[in-house]
Amino acid sequence: MLEFQLKVLYPVRGLCDATRTGLVFLNHDRNFSTFLTIHYLVEHERVADIYALCRSMFESVVSMGLLAKSVIHDDLDRYQGYQYVEASKTHDHLERLGLARLSGLTESEVTRVRRERDKYVAKYVAKYGSGLPTWTGKSLEQNVRLLDSNCPSTCNEEHFYEYLYCQVYRRGSPAAHASFSGLSKAVDVETVNIPGSSAAYRYRANEPHLIFSCFHSLLVFLSSVRFMGWVLEKPEAEAFFQQIAGYVIAE
Repeated sequence: MLEFQLKVLYPVRGLCDATRTGLVFLNHDRNFSTFLTIHYLVEHERVADIYALCRSMFESVVSMGLLAKSVIHDDLDRYQGYQYVEASKTHDHLERLGLARLSGLTESEVTRVRRERDKYVAKYVAKYGSGLPTWTGKSLEQNVRLLDSNCPSTCNEEHFYEYLYCQVYRRGSPAAHASFSGLSKAVDVETVNIPGSSAAYRYRANEPHLIFSCFHSLLVFLSSVRFMGWVLEKPEAEAFFQQIAGYVIAE
């Protein structure tokens, strides 16, 4: 999969919409780095960390698909403008802690970020009459359903990304949960009796959880390759996606 995407998608050459291509590529490039990190974590059986990164990559992939299909009105303006909302949240939180200097923004940059945030909020929050859970103004679950309704079915499944959302978020949540109860679901605990000493415990990755985390990570990054192929008008990427997704799901 890594060899395919390097051969087909790189070097990246935008077609007619350089801004859209650039935004999708920035997400894919980040997902590429994330997937390489997951590859390392699989070798060390770090199930909770794999699921945590997979969730982040999944959110990026959903945005890529919506941008590639251009199904949100004013999507480029909304996506880019939402970054000011996020930057403002971070700075304002640090400011309340007396740590505004750690945001990395100068005073003039703070002024600009807040001005752009206010413009964005006035334009979209007033229009939709609610908060902004994501750049689309919809929840992640709503974004996933919108993506499915605008995507070709995957392995004859019309709700593929909703299925993946359930697996990555709902099935993966117990393994990624920060409590001991949650983390313990990702590991098997083996008691080891040491002669002349008290019992010790050995922790090993829960194999079914590890396998599922691998499958889901593959499907999420494979989707990143798929959507990058869409925006670059590379039909071979869709064919590759369908073929490999079929193999993974069949397993």
